[in-house]
Amino acid sequence: MQRRWANVSLMVLAGLLAIALLFHRAVWSPYLLGLSLAGLAGAIADWYAVTALFRHPLGLKWLPHTSIISANRDRIIDAISHLVETELLSAEYLNRYIQKISVSELVLRQLGQPLSPEIGRWLSQMASDWINRLDVERIAAVVEETVTAKADQIMLSDWLVRLIEWLIRSGNDRALFLFLSQHAEQALDQVELTQDLERRLKEMIDQYTKTGTQKFFLGLLESLGTVDYHELSLAIKSALKRWLESDEAFQQFDLVLVRILRSLRDDAVVRARVEEAKMGLLGQVPWPVVVAWGKDQLVESLRSGQAGATLERGMASVKQWLEGDLGYQAQLDALARGLLMRMVTQYHSVIGRLVHDNLSGMDEREWIDKLEYYVGRDLQWIRINGAVVGALVGLVITVLTHL
Repeated sequence: MQRRWANVSLMVLAGLLAIALLFHRAVWSPYLLGLSLAGLAGAIADWYAVTALFRHPLGLKWLPHTSIISANRDRIIDAISHLVETELLSAEYLNRYIQKISVSELVLRQLGQPLSPEIGRWLSQMASDWINRLDVERIAAVVEETVTAKADQIMLSDWLVRLIEWLIRSGNDRALFLFLSQHAEQALDQVELTQDLERRLKEMIDQYTKTGTQKFFLGLLESLGTVDYHELSLAIKSALKRWLESDEAFQQFDLVLVRILRSLRDDAVVRARVEEAKMGLLGQVPWPVVVAWGKDQLVESLRSGQAGATLERGMASVKQWLEGDLGYQAQLDALARGLLMRMVTQYHSVIGRLVHDNLSGMDEREWIDKLEYYVGRDLQWIRINGAVVGALVGLVITVLTHL
């Protein structure tokens, strides 16, 4: 648009010059001639200067100092990249700007915003697609290898020793005993256990009655109701319950714990068997089945919309945690600023290279067109201003000359 007006101004001045020459006998002709000559000279000079920046005027390549930007392209690119790296985006400037950044405020602001349904659905769909593409067999092999390697480095015997020592020192051994004794009493109350105990008592007594006389008297006692296996089993169960509720039972339980502790700590054979059992147990785990089950659970939770709700709850918890302690916010800000400053220091030279490589990657026509697009508008105004100012100066000089 501005180039068209600049060309129009040039044509207008040429037309005024023609009019002045045609009517050279008129009184006003000298003034119009001075105006048009000076304006035309200024317009042509500015047209030549502006055009010489980007290309050769009229295509004449033998004219000196034309197509200046194209001829000095490499030097201009080096200057721009150096300016951006050392002045506009210098390391000192970026570090000063980083010190003003409050990452905690940005994080709290983002965490306080509700997760839109569109984003939740997009995240769920993307995560589901990604999970469905996972190779279960390969992941299972990696998980098995990792777990086995970690388990091989961990001495289960030592951890069991520490657990038993903690139980005894903290007094939680009584709580464990009470828990086990309650479940034992529940097991004793089962009808199946009573029937099984009756059968075993009868088999045991029958086993010890070997002579005919013993069998005769046993049968006689059973027929008279003197020997009642059901009552005998109930009495045994009642005696076991009373024993479980006594301090002696707890003392025996503690004694068993101490014996287990000593065996795990001092007996090399027991320790080796525990480690062997640990590795054997891990070897029996169907890792592909476990990984496939976990994969199905993740996909199901994502499809049911639970992932978005879980993410929102997690965001709310993190926001509440950060708001509750200014120290955490200061630590987050310091961590983020330090990380950004290290990245700026380490990769600052990349800025200049990016600018240089990007500009160098353009072909000459694209390079000229982009520069002319961004600065050509103002340059065309220079042509218009040159025509107008030249015309006014020519008019003033002609008037002063006649005066």
